[in-house]
Amino acid sequence: MSLRLSLLVTALVLPGIVLSPASPAAAQSEKNKKFDAKAAAPRLPNGKPDFSGNWTRPGTQDFTRTFTNANGTSNKGEPNPLPFTPWGQKQWDNYNPPKSGDYAGSCQPFGWLRSFTPHPMQLLQNNDYIAFLFEQSTMFQLVNTEGMPHRKDWAPSWFGDSRGRWEGDKLVIDVVNLNGNAKIGTIGHPMSEQAHLVMTFERPDMGRLLFNWTLTDPKTYTRPIGNERVFIYSPQVEIMEYACMENNLQALLDGAITPWLEPDDRPSVVPARWEWTSFDLTKSQTYTGVVQEMTWDKDKLALAKVNAAGKTYDVMLGLPVRLEFRGIEEAELSKGKTLTFQAVPGKANPSDLRVQTHTVGKDTIDAR
Repeated sequence: MSLRLSLLVTALVLPGIVLSPASPAAAQSEKNKKFDAKAAAPRLPNGKPDFSGNWTRPGTQDFTRTFTNANGTSNKGEPNPLPFTPWGQKQWDNYNPPKSGDYAGSCQPFGWLRSFTPHPMQLLQNNDYIAFLFEQSTMFQLVNTEGMPHRKDWAPSWFGDSRGRWEGDKLVIDVVNLNGNAKIGTIGHPMSEQAHLVMTFERPDMGRLLFNWTLTDPKTYTRPIGNERVFIYSPQVEIMEYACMENNLQALLDGAITPWLEPDDRPSVVPARWEWTSFDLTKSQTYTGVVQEMTWDKDKLALAKVNAAGKTYDVMLGLPVRLEFRGIEEAELSKGKTLTFQAVPGKANPSDLRVQTHTVGKDTIDAR
């Protein structure tokens, strides 16, 4: 992928209206570099909060994490274990970009939630519309904010059918008719074509934008899930052109990036013996032991024999693709290593353990 500097578009033509800054983008950026973050939020001619500007967001590749960054951005995650349905658990277990490709690597649209990470985002707004300009792949979304009904007979899409309405000073964007192929974040949490997404935006002061979302998806999750984030106003930042296919095309043709195809209904990579339903989730406990043997299949599972307190257990350590994403490498779990982990025993065979979390130094890393 490559980024090329370009002039920021200074006018966005909307149906019957034009959004355009009063001065060139660079001058406007310089003018607004100094501001009082605690001052009152600016307002539109209709009295509603104006969210226009560039917003720095927390790097939320995995929305189950909770953290606050030094720049003031933050993420309050939905903690593991997520309430997967059997279908949702299979999609989560089977997500393996090196093996099966990832739609982002094939330059497909990111969809709403994944678009909020990682590159800059500019908002432009007037009384009737809000425009989301994502630097990532030069994507954009235009949302009417007048409380209009959802469209009829539109084909499902990556961003779905999005309609905005105001609840006081809170902007609510309601999204339906998604194609089910987008992920919630880089790590690959799934959603289906049955997903209904509701996003809210509030600007309590000049410097902050509060972003919350709730996803109701009965095919994937047994209850609604959600997330809260804080964005920080960053007028010194300008978005750039992002030509995703410019360098990716050759990498796709050469096989350096696995091309993404719409997923099929393939069996789970996790056999029945190691599925969560085969374990007693009420008997979670902490184990410390030495690895006797370890098998690391990058496309499937990491399995080990671990001797703990004089007893040998068969342990499912996790899925390598997920462990690596969260910072655990094969060498850290190899033969002779001493591991500390929280795990649950098998219902049929208590000597089978499936790891819930690994303890690495002072860190607790989720294996779910």
